Amino acid sequence: MNIGIIGGGSTGLLLSAYLSENHTVTLYVHRKEQKEKIHNKQLHLFTYSKYDRTVSISVKLITELQQEDCLIICVKQPHIEHVLSYFKNISDTTPLFFLQNGMGHLELIKELPQPVYVGVIEHGASRLSDYEVNHLGAGVIKLASFTGTQTKLQLLIQELHTNEFPFEQIGNWRSLLFDKLIINAVINPLTALFNIPNGSIIENKSIKFLAENLCKEAADVLQVDFKTAWKRIVQTANNTRENTSSMRADILKRDKTEIEAISGYILKQVDSNEIPYTSFIYHSILALEKEGELYG
Repeated sequence: MNIGIIGGGSTGLLLSAYLSENHTVTLYVHRKEQKEKIHNKQLHLFTYSKYDRTVSISVKLITELQQEDCLIICVKQPHIEHVLSYFKNISDTTPLFFLQNGMGHLELIKELPQPVYVGVIEHGASRLSDYEVNHLGAGVIKLASFTGTQTKLQLLIQELHTNEFPFEQIGNWRSLLFDKLIINAVINPLTALFNIPNGSIIENKSIKFLAENLCKEAADVLQVDFKTAWKRIVQTANNTRENTSSMRADILKRDKTEIEAISGYILKQVDSNEIPYTSFIYHSILALEKEGELYG
């Protein structure tokens, strides 16, 4: 297949490295500097910080977006609306895959004419530079149909799936996104607020207390079993113990975070007085964003 991957962050680089083994991949990026770096140096894949291989891919600017057999959108929540403005010349039959944290993008993508699929990526990855990505933990990419058909999704997964880089079809997009949303609503803001790696949220007794209460609030709002949700959070924290969450990385880089699409989404479902821990963490991250703007 001819696959277009939009977004040159850790997820976009990781998918480009693996999918290019069996497909023709074009990576679409925002900055000319990144385009030139990848064009000149190609894409370097590291596994657990050790050099793995160099991968040759095509790279273009998002303004050069062209027709592909499918598009995988890997940009963060704040950039989705901008990316969608370039979809006018994309065929209505082109499958679109959205791999984002949170659920704030659903309102933006539900009216798209193309068949839309949503998913979560359970790999650990970190962008080392504009052309280098570090694969820190093998996982699976789970996909569910949002406005597309289950039959088409099954066929696409058969094309994309390999033992080295697996894909899995999930029947219900809500349960898929809710499970990931709760994990993100706990791990991401706490690691960003306290500037700690993921594992510390269950190793520090006081932070673990906050994590459990955030999980309880999110589970109640989304009507998910708390014990099951907490088990997933502990497992994720253990599996990504040394990793830096995307929200922590954003705060350290003084970038805008995805807090609106994560904790903000949960807050919109109920009165904020009913979920005080979520309300506190939401405003705490907004405060850190503001500090970054003022003193960055």
